[in-house]
This record gives sequence, structure tokens and C-alpha cells, in this order.
Amino acid sequence: MIRTIVALALAAAVAGSCGSAPLTATAGPGATLVPAAQRVATLGEQRSDGGGVEVVPTWSSAASPTLTVTMDTHSVELDGFDLAALARLRLDAGEWVAPSAFDAREGGHHRAGTLAFGTIPPAAFASARLIELRIVDVAVPERLLRWERAR
Repeated sequence: MIRTIVALALAAAVAGSCGSAPLTATAGPGATLVPAAQRVATLGEQRSDGGGVEVVPTWSSAASPTLTVTMDTHSVELDGFDLAALARLRLDAGEWVAPSAFDAREGGHHRAGTLAFGTIPPAAFASARLIELRIVDVAVPERLLRWERAR
């Protein structure tokens, strides 16, 4: 019995230290609780290929809406593109929001980093049906990527 209590306490401590996913309600009658991480996983990645550059944003967190963005090319120097200045996000056709941070190391023709939108409340992100990411001036005038959640 003591082993069981210790095991449960240890599991709870590990889950807490790993930032276990908060639960969020989904809309509709008989709403169910779904871990926020699972709601992000359903969004997946989008791809945009233009001007010789492929941009691939993938949702990585809902706690503070965050994307992992990779940019790949064989012809364009990517280190000069700062997505903190070139990207915007909006939920359900609302206002465009600038990222709170873009963290990417220089990589020449292959670059990857984290694009965070810390000013967007997690509950608003979790309940959004349409999520749009707009990136301008990365080898083409505009890229518009959309994720839509089924209700």
C-alpha cells in the first residue's frame, strides 16, 4: 500500500513538473474535457512552398500558442527573415496578433525556430475554430496558412 501511495505521489510530481496539459472544454451539448495538447495535435502542420522557399509551421503548444517553424531552400539566404516582424496570427477572423517571440538560430538555407504568441490567452486559442497564420515577404509577398477545427 505504501508503495502504491509513493508511486502515485511520484507520478503526480512528474506530471506536474512536466507541465501536464490543462483540460479545456469543447463546445456543444454534453461538452467533454480534452487535454489542450491533444487539441494542438489535431491541428498538425501546414506547408507553403513559394519563391524557392518551403515554410512548414507545426503547432507545438497550446499553453502559450506556439509553433515550430522550419524554412528550407536551396537558393535563398534565410537568416535575414525575422518572423517576429513578418508573421501574424488571428483566431476566428478576429484581429491579427504579432508574435511575442521568434527564437531561431541562423542556418543559411535551412532554418528552424519557435514562433510564440504569448499574448493570446490559452482559452481563446483552445476554443478557436479557425486559426490563420500570415507570413509576408519570405520569398513571396504573402503566405496564408489555415487550420480549421471541426465542432
